[in-house]
Amino acid sequence: MTVRKFKIAQIGTGNRGIATLRALAEYPDRIEIAAVCDTDPEKVKQVADQYGVPGFSSVEELLNRASFEVASVTTATPVRQMVAEPLLKAGIDILIDKPFAETLVEARQIVEVAEREKRRVAVGQNYRYLSGYDTARKFLVQNRLGPPRHLTHTVLTHRQDRGWRTDRKRYVMAVMSIHWLDGYRWMLDDEPASIYCQTSKSRTIEANGESHTSLIIKFQRGCVVQLTESFGSHRRWSHPPQLDCDHGTLEITNDQLNVYQVDSTKPIEVIPTHRASMDQATYLCLADLLTAIETDTDPPNSGQDNLQSMAMLEAAYLSAAENRIVDWAEMRIQS
Repeated sequence: MTVRKFKIAQIGTGNRGIATLRALAEYPDRIEIAAVCDTDPEKVKQVADQYGVPGFSSVEELLNRASFEVASVTTATPVRQMVAEPLLKAGIDILIDKPFAETLVEARQIVEVAEREKRRVAVGQNYRYLSGYDTARKFLVQNRLGPPRHLTHTVLTHRQDRGWRTDRKRYVMAVMSIHWLDGYRWMLDDEPASIYCQTSKSRTIEANGESHTSLIIKFQRGCVVQLTESFGSHRRWSHPPQLDCDHGTLEITNDQLNVYQVDSTKPIEVIPTHRASMDQATYLCLADLLTAIETDTDPPNSGQDNLQSMAMLEAAYLSAAENRIVDWAEMRIQS
């Protein structure tokens, strides 16, 4: 069977863009890097010269002068909508980093344009491939531990970003928690019922948005998830997701799942996750899109699917702002 090769344009040549190009260059039988685009002319020239492709300083110029079928968008989050929509209207399918928009409203608008233009949006920088969530999802289907009841997850770090992230009103949840929220939803194969969130801001972290957050998410089938995350902790400490079920507890690390039962100090079973590397995960997210194009289906990481993760993020910010529990029905997300 002949493998179809796709021409890809990379939009954004910052750290994420460079990492994406490095990853995609490892699959020359599947991908041809056709062009790069960035508003920084020096970066564009440097990266274009490195890969021997034309470089452009605007999406308009890229569309007018380059030949490509799919675009990878790794720009700063605030400009992703203004980059994505012209591409979709020009008939280009896109892979766009998570979160694929700054707000749920913007995310909906991107998906609506894609649907109207009969194009596909897939969401990259996907931790489903980088962590144990996908392996846990497959394990839970076996129902060996009974129904999931409660998950706890703590991530305490000290992180000081530079650049555009520090100017935004949304910080720790928009930068990192979105990945965990998507992971919980994927692993449990369930939708939220309600979300409650409280945030705070450290004076020592130079950012406009929140540096600390605590969320409680009740899922439709009854599992309660508790996430505590900080960019302003002076003691870096994390505990991987721990999922309590009726007949055992599942600890979900990046490399393995550890199964515990009452009073066991060591796991009674260890299940390797076979997780992908960062470069492999980058390619796999794009491969999902390419396969969907070939088979005329929706990719598992579609924009439509990721609206649910964006809605979880939006509900968390709404809850924190209004100091109340947000019912999932308020988000008006179709299953």
